[in-house]
Amino acid sequence: MPQFTCNICGAACSVEYPLSHLPREQPTCSCGSTVRFRWIVHALSVELFGESLPLSAFPEMRQIKGIGMSDCLAIAEPLHRDKFDYENTFYHREPRLDIMDENSGASESYDFIVSSEVFEHVPPPAQLAFNNLFRLLKPRGFAVFSVPWIPDGHTKEHFPLLHDWGIANLRSGPVLVNRMANGELQIIEENLVFHGGPGETLEMRVYAKDDLEEHFRTAGFQDIEVAEMETNLEFGICWLPWSRGFVVRKSHRTGPLVSAQERETAEAAARLRKADSEQTPALTGAGNR
Repeated sequence: MPQFTCNICGAACSVEYPLSHLPREQPTCSCGSTVRFRWIVHALSVELFGESLPLSAFPEMRQIKGIGMSDCLAIAEPLHRDKFDYENTFYHREPRLDIMDENSGASESYDFIVSSEVFEHVPPPAQLAFNNLFRLLKPRGFAVFSVPWIPDGHTKEHFPLLHDWGIANLRSGPVLVNRMANGELQIIEENLVFHGGPGETLEMRVYAKDDLEEHFRTAGFQDIEVAEMETNLEFGICWLPWSRGFVVRKSHRTGPLVSAQERETAEAAARLRKADSEQTPALTGAGNR
């Protein structure tokens, strides 16, 4: 059986088919991780440290500031608790971030942003979201980004005339109600696609790769990199030819964000903390005697 190690929980995993056939969204580890989730950790590690580390091996560096946009909790909780100055944000509850609002979030504040399967849900015009993603990052900041996309053609906007809209949940099912800019009322009840549930998870579009890259360039991103088809088989990361993730950088990449010296200092500090925590119980016991 093909085997790999989950870079999120550390478990040894096996599947009954070649790693090249790993599904993008189906969990393939007991912790629930998918190819996409494991790629997020891989991409974040490479950008920060210059190599692909499992999440447990990330050094604690509270000076690294990042946010997630409704990230997977298996990733978000360790990043927040043990690793960085990181907050997982949401559209519908605190800590809240509205990526369509130019006043939401502090400009040039974050070393990294993780946005996975979010931008297909933002209402038109989608370019506002890309502009704000750029605005929030520090000058050397980067985003780990994914959405469903098609390799050819143009982006398919499902509801290009959205203006004043909402989802009405009728007994027969959800309905999109939209008052267009000209005042005309529009009701749409067919071909509504929801990801993970009704409401704000309505799919607004399917991006085309070229259009997606143009959104990044228009926002100002200098480096736009698409994940390789076979990124890291050791960690069970193997993308199909479409809908692979992106790493986009505000400025041209000159190397990992964290220098070797900074990482070594952080790891040395972690070893000292561990040694102190291991010695404290023994010293306490000796004092009691």
